[in-house]
Amino acid sequence: MPKIGSGPANGNPPAKTETGPVGGSGILGKLIGAGGQVPGGKSKVPAYVTNELLERLRDTVVGLQRDPNVETPPVSLSSFVEAAIALAIEEAEEQHNGGRRYPPRPNARLKTGPPVS
Repeated sequence: MPKIGSGPANGNPPAKTETGPVGGSGILGKLIGAGGQVPGGKSKVPAYVTNELLERLRDTVVGLQRDPNVETPPVSLSSFVEAAIALAIEEAEEQHNGGRRYPPRPNARLKTGPPVS
């Protein structure tokens, strides 16, 4: 399980990540996953959070970086978010899919709008 703030800059190996199909010809397609992606590359996450949550995120990352009692502070906001997403995915897979990774989407495009029911 990845640690929040783990990465090569602080001596810990980076969290294992697997990339799937992302990209596409249009901007929206690139954001929500509709094409190929270079393995090991990085992509922006198309997600909205409240302004309050974003400010708490920024404050937390800076607070952890400044706290002398934190053994491995996050090296960046991105590394903190990446580790948090990986942890949330692992917990969801464990709780709802027998600890296995969910299979790839049958259609590379992700539906926009209200949740799939």
